[in-house]
Amino acid sequence: MSTESEPQLHYRSAVVENITTLLNIWMSPRFQHDIVAERHRAMSGLEIRILWTLSSMGPARTADMAETLDIGAPAVSKAIAKLDASGLITREPSATDQRSHTLHLSAEGRRAAQELYDVGDAMVTEIFTDWDAADVSQLSTLLARFVAESEGYARRIHRDDAH
Repeated sequence: MSTESEPQLHYRSAVVENITTLLNIWMSPRFQHDIVAERHRAMSGLEIRILWTLSSMGPARTADMAETLDIGAPAVSKAIAKLDASGLITREPSATDQRSHTLHLSAEGRRAAQELYDVGDAMVTEIFTDWDAADVSQLSTLLARFVAESEGYARRIHRDDAH
């Protein structure tokens, strides 16, 4: 790595710059560790993502989970084994493929996932403490619109053969 200082690159769009900054904060392993530590759960960032994915999208096969998270199958399998040993998920053998399992949240896993949602809710409540209610409402409305348009854009550019 060069010791010379090079100018940092930035997006021309302040919206993209701000969203990217927010995603970098929220997806950082340190942030995920710190926010989960508030609920006294010792989970890796990957374990958190698996719980969140199962709670938001429903049961999934291990291979599909690895693909969804864009993480190598060995790392996902290791995290799944840890979640299984902790009693947070269950693995049911596939009826059609002896090598495959479908992952489900256990009752304790649902409680742990709800804690993740609760921590997120508490975080934004704290962040918005000094915000006017109308500003929070307007941001929520605009974000919902932005998400819907982003989902449409993602569908338009998706190609099944792209990997």
